[in-house]
Amino acid sequence: MGTKKIFISAGETSGDIHGSNLIREIHKNPSIKIHGLGRNRMVEAGMNCIHDMSSRSVMWLHTLKKIPELWNIFKDCTRFFDEEKPELVILIDYAGFNFYLAKAAKRRNIPVMYYISPQLWAHGSWRVKKIRKLVDRMVVVYPFEEAFYANEGVSVKYVGHPLFDELHTREIDETLVEKMKDGENRTIVSLLPGSRKQEIRRLLPILLESATVIHKNIPSGKFLVSCSNIRNLELIDGITKSFTSANSNKNLPIEIVTGKISEVIKASSLCISSSGTVVLEIANYHVPMVICYRVSPFSYFIARPFMTTPYICLVNAIAKKTVVPEKLMYRDDYKWLASRATELLLNEEKREMCIAGLKEITSLIGTPGASAKAAEEALSMI
Repeated sequence: MGTKKIFISAGETSGDIHGSNLIREIHKNPSIKIHGLGRNRMVEAGMNCIHDMSSRSVMWLHTLKKIPELWNIFKDCTRFFDEEKPELVILIDYAGFNFYLAKAAKRRNIPVMYYISPQLWAHGSWRVKKIRKLVDRMVVVYPFEEAFYANEGVSVKYVGHPLFDELHTREIDETLVEKMKDGENRTIVSLLPGSRKQEIRRLLPILLESATVIHKNIPSGKFLVSCSNIRNLELIDGITKSFTSANSNKNLPIEIVTGKISEVIKASSLCISSSGTVVLEIANYHVPMVICYRVSPFSYFIARPFMTTPYICLVNAIAKKTVVPEKLMYRDDYKWLASRATELLLNEEKREMCIAGLKEITSLIGTPGASAKAAEEALSMI
C-alpha cells in the first residue's frame, strides 16, 4: 500500500485538541501522511501545517475583518488539493470557513468527512441541505445528532465525545486542587468566562458582579477566575483589577488561575460558566454549575426565531431537560446568576439533584474511545 494523504482543517483551540488526538489515532497506520490547518497540538501530533490558525479564531461579525487573510489561506488549501490530491478531507467544526473548504473538495471529487458538527440542531437547521450536498459523512459527538442528521438523509456516525479521551489521559495536580480549596469548609466558586476575547469582554464583568452578590450571601466564599489561555491573561487581569478596585469590591477574595482548568473545576463547589464544551468537563467532575451566554439585544432578537432547541447548554441538550440553570442573556442579569448559584450552594436537595443529573449524563457519554472510532471512519473512506 502506497502513502496516502489526508487534509485536516481545525480553526479553534478545541478543534486543535480533538484534531491532535484524531491524528495520533490515524498515524497508527504508518502509510498515512497528514497535512492541514491547525495549531500547536496538531503539529506536535505529526501534522504538516500549511497555516497556523492560532490567531485566527473568529466568530459572528468579527469574521468580516478577517476575510482577506482567510481568503489567502483558502487559496493555499485549494492549491494543495490540486497539487497533492489528498484522498480525504476532514473538517473539524469551524463552520463558516470549513464549508468553503468542503465545497472546494467536492468540486475536485475529494471525499469529505465532517468531524464535530456545527450546532445546526440549535440554530441554522436550514444549512443541513448544504451538509447533505457537500459532506460524504458526518462523524458526530452527541447522541442526539445522529438522529438529527439521519432524518435529513445525511450519512452519519456517532462516535462519542473526544473530550473524554483528553480527560482520561490528563494528569491532575491534586496538590494544587487542595491548595485552591483553601480548607475543607471553604466555598469555592469558579468563574469561567470562555476562551475568546470578545466572549470574555462581554461575560467576565457580569460574572464578577454575580460574585459580589454571592459573597454577601456566603461570606466564606472564595472566587477563582479561570484563564484557559495565557494570551487572555492581560485582558482578564485588567477587567478583574478594574472591577475589584471599585470601593465596594476591594474585599472580594478572588484569584486568577492560568491554565489548569481541570484543577480549577475539581476544586470548586460550583462553577459559573459560559456555554460551550467546557460544561462537559465540569459535568465530568460532577460539579454543579450555572451556565450563561451574553449577546447584544440586536443579536438576540435576530437569532432567537432561528433557534430550534430550548437549551444553550450541552448538558441540558443531551439530557433533554434542565439539569443545570442556564440563560441566554441580552442584559447584564448578574442577579439571576447570583440567585441560581446561591441556591445550588445552600439548598442541599437541589444541589444533590443537580449532581445526580450530571452523573447520569456522564455515564452515557463519558466513555473514552471517540478519537479511535473517528479514525476508523476516516480510514474506511480512503
